Amino acid sequence: MKDSTVTKKVSTREKILAVTRDLIAERGVKQTTLADISHAAHISQGTLFYYYKSKDDLIYDILEQHFSQLTDSIIAGIPRHTNGDKVKLLQRTLEKLIKDQDTSRMNIYLFQEAILSNEEMRDRFLVKYQTWREIIARQISRLFGISDPDSLTGLGGLILAIIDGLTIQYLLDQNSIDFAKVAKVLAEMLAGVSAGEQEVDH
Repeated sequence: MKDSTVTKKVSTREKILAVTRDLIAERGVKQTTLADISHAAHISQGTLFYYYKSKDDLIYDILEQHFSQLTDSIIAGIPRHTNGDKVKLLQRTLEKLIKDQDTSRMNIYLFQEAILSNEEMRDRFLVKYQTWREIIARQISRLFGISDPDSLTGLGGLILAIIDGLTIQYLLDQNSIDFAKVAKVLAEMLAGVSAGEQEVDH
């Protein structure tokens, strides 16, 4: 009986999160109300309040889930050990991160909420965003053999800015980005940084 209750709680929470993600991706954070969420999830507002005392609490969980999915995408796209075509790996990873319009819109809406919302939301977003930047730097380090901490810090920020900028461009016009060309230029830039490090070492 107890296991069934736990399973029900997990499945209800997951349903709430899934419905909220869909609504936010469609409407944005501000335009998504708790009433909308409870209606779409086919639960009472009392049940929703049982799981989430406020909209902010729900958005925090959405934020956690969103960055966890982004992390899984980049780790899967750029594995620890690879002898594959680096340009193709970068291209596939960029496409996976950007071409899913629901994920891309969610990214923009969470940005907007972090910038315009309360300080606690901004702080939580910044912590996740910093972690995301460090993960990107670590994966690039593995793929291109870049080890200088200053280079990695700069590259993490730069590549994150590229991903964010491409996301906006793609949402505005899906045909505006040639992912193969972007990946090629990015790979050449990263290979240049790696080569520069090796010259300094010698």
